[in-house]
Amino acid sequence: MASASGIQQRRSRAVPSGNGDAFHAAVSREDRRMERRLAKERRGGRKLRRVKRSAKYGQSTWGNGVPVQIAFYAFGLCALLGVTVYRTFHRSGPPGSGPGASPHNAVFHRKFDPRAGETNSDGGSFMSRLRGRFDKYIIPESMKKIGSKAKWYGELRREWDTHILPKDDERSIKAVTAIRERQGIYTQAPGAQTPYDIHNCPDYPPEGYPMQWPVLDVLENWPTDDPNPEKHTEIYQGLCVFDYRTDMQKMKNYRHAELAFVVRNDPAAARTAERWNHPEYMEQLLMGKEDTMRRTEYSPNNHFMYWVDKRPKQERREAAKRIKERRRNGEDIHGGYGRGDQEQMADAMRDLERVNVLKKKLDEAKEYLEDHEDDDDAEAEVENLQYQLNEAKKMKSHGAMEDWQPPTEMMRMTYLNWLEHANVTDDKLGPDNPHWYFRLIGCGKMGEHTEDGSCDKGSSEWLFDELTFFQPRLGDEKSFYLVEPKHQKGIHCRFGMKGVIAENHFDLSRNAIALLGGQRRYILAHPSQCNNMNLLPRGHPSARHSAVDWSDPDLEAFPTFAKAHVNEVVMQPGDVLYLPTNWFHYIVSLELNMQCNTRSGGETIYREEIRECGF
Repeated sequence: MASASGIQQRRSRAVPSGNGDAFHAAVSREDRRMERRLAKERRGGRKLRRVKRSAKYGQSTWGNGVPVQIAFYAFGLCALLGVTVYRTFHRSGPPGSGPGASPHNAVFHRKFDPRAGETNSDGGSFMSRLRGRFDKYIIPESMKKIGSKAKWYGELRREWDTHILPKDDERSIKAVTAIRERQGIYTQAPGAQTPYDIHNCPDYPPEGYPMQWPVLDVLENWPTDDPNPEKHTEIYQGLCVFDYRTDMQKMKNYRHAELAFVVRNDPAAARTAERWNHPEYMEQLLMGKEDTMRRTEYSPNNHFMYWVDKRPKQERREAAKRIKERRRNGEDIHGGYGRGDQEQMADAMRDLERVNVLKKKLDEAKEYLEDHEDDDDAEAEVENLQYQLNEAKKMKSHGAMEDWQPPTEMMRMTYLNWLEHANVTDDKLGPDNPHWYFRLIGCGKMGEHTEDGSCDKGSSEWLFDELTFFQPRLGDEKSFYLVEPKHQKGIHCRFGMKGVIAENHFDLSRNAIALLGGQRRYILAHPSQCNNMNLLPRGHPSARHSAVDWSDPDLEAFPTFAKAHVNEVVMQPGDVLYLPTNWFHYIVSLELNMQCNTRSGGETIYREEIRECGF
């Protein structure tokens, strides 16, 4: 019953006979047990090796053999080929191109459908279409991990880069130069002469650079509520204008000194400005995605002041609820209420300044008490200052800040919707009429630590492919405008309606500002002017911004404003402004315009001037 090798031989089954004695012919249960014990002893306790049975002749192997695998692979390849052929010859048109679609929608979609991510071709052979599936266009000077990888954008750039506006630096510079000449040439006002030629500045910054003049003289020469540049071609310009192609060393010297200046004739900036000044390109770039809602600001007048809502959450919710109810009742109401009254701001400044002073004194007293725990007078001083601080906070809450309201309303709308609001005739403009500000944001590395890789809903990552001169490259490829590329905070674009005013303020980082369409007037001031700017203090929703309405300054409430000195420059397409850390800037949109900026770290060179102002 077992072989010498220890492998048990197969036991023969009892075959039942035809006379009904099958049960008695079978081996008894006890005999089988004895048989297994003897076999186990002969094997030395080793377990039986299981032998896999081979299929008998005629038994099917379907489901576990090589032929099945080949069949599955063949089916998958046929299905893939079928889908490819079907999609090649049965492409749907862009939204709004079906039966009954209006020609107005067709203008914005034309050939590209960004939402579908496909190129809507109207012809071509089968092989050309199939080849297009694998022939991905690489945008010139694009970065591997930053920028847009969407197919619709690649196809858009392919057409413009290869057929409509192929790269030609001289042509681009001539194009933006022609635009500037049509807009007008600005010269120095009679009272604004400088000891240096702003278009041929010395190699190193001269003493007193940049020249500044009394702010009231500058505002009287050109009131900020007047956005018509044709009436004001003589200005108080103190900044140097450098040619990117010939003045690179000068630019580096002035940047190293952390002084402001304007760069002109940068081929990369000129290429972008040339593209963006083609209405058809902007239609395809922005109007093709009519379902993309982007950040937009509304103001009941032409003043826009940055703010952070510091009201309690419940109060904010109740305010939003009241606005929604009034809108449901048919009222045309918004949540932006304008910059506010200057006297009210002056009162708020005093209340907040008292709080900030007491905070500083209390911190110093607590620090002294830690080193002199047995000093009863020091302990009493801490208690007294804490009481005064609590009372000052109550006064702030029930004083001028009690009636604070957001100066603007934050919302989202499409580019086309914004354009309908902003692109109006001069008779519908005016400082007391509603104004709108449109924004685009390219996150770049700012989105690395977010869930979806974005810093903003509907972010425009293609900005890094459009504005290649703002890319965060390192080493020899580093952009001139980014001193610290690793500290870049994305690319931010603001499209301004004519007459829009961005209130005077300073930023805590370097700023490179490119004007790509239209015109903007920048009134600038050195950080040394901080004490004369009457800034809203820490704790205010619009801290770092001037409380003075430069359109109508209240010198009784802010007497020191008359001592401020400033200069100005009008930015035109292709211009890039280098603005150092903590420099003040007040901006007026002179026509429908497009401006983009990026920041890259900050300097401490002007920290003392800003600290004296309480920041």
